[in-house]
Amino acid sequence: MAEDYNAELTYRLFTATCMRRVGKPEQIRAWAKEARLPPITEPNALNTFVGTTPGAKGAAWSLPSPNGRKFTLSLRNGSEACVLWAEAGDPETAEDLFRKMVTASAGDNSKVSVDQDQSFTTATGKSRLLTMSVTEKDGSGYEFTLKAGDKPGAFFSGAPIQLSMQLERIEPTKKK
Repeated sequence: MAEDYNAELTYRLFTATCMRRVGKPEQIRAWAKEARLPPITEPNALNTFVGTTPGAKGAAWSLPSPNGRKFTLSLRNGSEACVLWAEAGDPETAEDLFRKMVTASAGDNSKVSVDQDQSFTTATGKSRLLTMSVTEKDGSGYEFTLKAGDKPGAFFSGAPIQLSMQLERIEPTKKK
């Protein structure tokens, strides 16, 4: 099934970019430049991928796709969280891969928590939001977020996006 393939590809791209360079936005920028990824500059698309937070530090790049589907890598404004966006992908497959990835990223002394777990209906379809964190005793760690719609645009206000996976570093002072 193409959607399963796209969900798996989203997961693979996310682990190869965001997970490999976790908490190091400067390395993501350098890699994107070295890989000659085309930057996204169109204002509406850029706002979708990086947000509108003042003091913009965000950036977004188009990723190559083996099957013609669109994939985007971005660093969000403000937090510089690393995000992988996919035009299409099966939400259930993506969630299964996402949960396994988060659990596998925890060390022996880490705590895995589900911080937010919601399913809801928007004007354009069914959506899913899952946020999980992996934290150490000092409160430091990482927050992972999966957003998915039952079809492109359902979660993302009509934008041609069906899945996103996000990773953000949690500093000890941000302990929940």
